[in-house]
Amino acid sequence: MQDSSIYFADSYYMSIFQYDLTSLSCVNRYLNKGRGPNELSSFLYAYPFKKGDGDWFLIDNSLGMYTYRKEDKRPLTYKGRLNFGWDNLSKDNYDSPSVYNLMEMTDFGIDFTCLNDSSILIPISLVNRNLNDVSKKRYAKGHVFAEVNTRSMEVKNVFGHFPQIYKERPNPFFEFFQYEMVSDTLYINHAADSLIYVYKYPDELLYTIGYECSGINRNYTKGYEVEMAQFKKDIQSVGLNTGLLYVKEKQLLFRTVLKNFNSREVSLQAYLNNDLVLEADVPGLFKLLGFWNSYFYGVDMLPKEKEDGMNFVFYRFKIENT
Repeated sequence: MQDSSIYFADSYYMSIFQYDLTSLSCVNRYLNKGRGPNELSSFLYAYPFKKGDGDWFLIDNSLGMYTYRKEDKRPLTYKGRLNFGWDNLSKDNYDSPSVYNLMEMTDFGIDFTCLNDSSILIPISLVNRNLNDVSKKRYAKGHVFAEVNTRSMEVKNVFGHFPQIYKERPNPFFEFFQYEMVSDTLYINHAADSLIYVYKYPDELLYTIGYECSGINRNYTKGYEVEMAQFKKDIQSVGLNTGLLYVKEKQLLFRTVLKNFNSREVSLQAYLNNDLVLEADVPGLFKLLGFWNSYFYGVDMLPKEKEDGMNFVFYRFKIENT
């Protein structure tokens, strides 16, 4: 969501469709499938840069990054492939970008943040095959962020830390997270943790906030090498944090929590000045998209399937006394 529109990135048509919030109709289509100008052969993710000037980024199957600005006449630009330095692997070196990749398990979104005109912030994941073993060192020494030089596409310094909860209840399947950057303050929402971690950029922990969502099941299987079959069994009953969004117009920090994969019950929390001021159940596999013209907007991430196609359900609501 940007301003008064919601954008749908469709990886089948390789297009981005713009839906106007006033007319509730599709008003524009950007990009196409192909190899010509403003065309793509594939993409995995397409989102606007956080703290950017309107540019979008698209990541293809080979970690190639494109940038796009819909106001320009020929805006699609290939920036290059994210270079983690895998050709010069420094095995088991947790301070080397070569043991990392772009963050995995990104069903709930992935954010890139513009730091300046030549550097972006990205979330990262450890690559198990680039480590000698999967052990407690990953949470003692592992990192969660990297900076990328957008001129060379080199992934530079890695930083940020896993919270204590992962040392107490290790599980590599639940290492993903969401974050928001407000000025020089980072808010990090780890999937398996009830707390929200607040850092002065890059990684000076200031404090934690957050209250556990009522009714959530966090009985994840513990272990450094949990089997896929056990993970699939876990997600029949456990819950986790799925979203973090700061709405500057209201100075509210929102968190969404999936209480239970099976029931798809989602709770929406709002924090004002670090205090919990709202907790409410919301329908479907809810994702909060943004705020415009006095209303908040969200979507059920799973479409409703019908004989003639699929429909995504969007929600609009107000929060009083904020």
